[in-house]
Amino acid sequence: MDTEPLYARDSHLTEFDATVVKAGPKFVVLDRTAFYPDSGGQPSDVGVLRHAGGVARVSKVVKRGLAIYHYLDADIAVGTAVHGAIDWPTRSWNMRRHSAEHLITGLIEALGEPPKVYSDLERLEYQPSNLTAEQVEGVRRRFDEIVDEDAAVRVYYEDRAKIDASGDPRKIAFLQKIPRGVDRLRIVDIGPYASTFCFGTHVEATGEIGHLAELRLEEAKKGRKIVHFRLAA
Repeated sequence: MDTEPLYARDSHLTEFDATVVKAGPKFVVLDRTAFYPDSGGQPSDVGVLRHAGGVARVSKVVKRGLAIYHYLDADIAVGTAVHGAIDWPTRSWNMRRHSAEHLITGLIEALGEPPKVYSDLERLEYQPSNLTAEQVEGVRRRFDEIVDEDAAVRVYYEDRAKIDASGDPRKIAFLQKIPRGVDRLRIVDIGPYASTFCFGTHVEATGEIGHLAELRLEEAKKGRKIVHFRLAA
């Protein structure tokens, strides 16, 4: 019941054809999909599946093993041919923020900070951390400069055995979380400013991200530092 993840090959793909290979009450698994599943702090896509019997709205998408489950407001039978359509404004907004999180992460790591302990599409958390408000302001200015530069975003695959993570605690920690059966890893490089393993959707160049409306540092309990960010609409 594997699902081919079309979104991993093309983050700007918004429509596709597929066949239902598994179905249940208000859900289907497709043989291929462009719907991104909820993962890595990035919410799932929403949209519709059109078929000969009508239209079903996709409200949530979840990956379980190698199968991707689409939760619907109506039932669709196994074997049904469907035409999927992603809600692009939602995908674009989440994708821009996800790429922004990667870029901010890279710029903060360049300051010598340890790997973040948590991140989503609005904040990054560090512990321990020596980050200062002045450093975060410098990151904000550099972020907007890189957006204006329109640096290319490169997405590619690398054999796990060829990846040298020695001396990089962030890569070591990430590799430990990935099942050993996964032999090829997807890597996302944002110009020379950020590089990480990631299976999410991303922009093609930093100009697509847009400028920051806000980037600020919060001093939290037990020495934790939280960097909040918000993109301009």
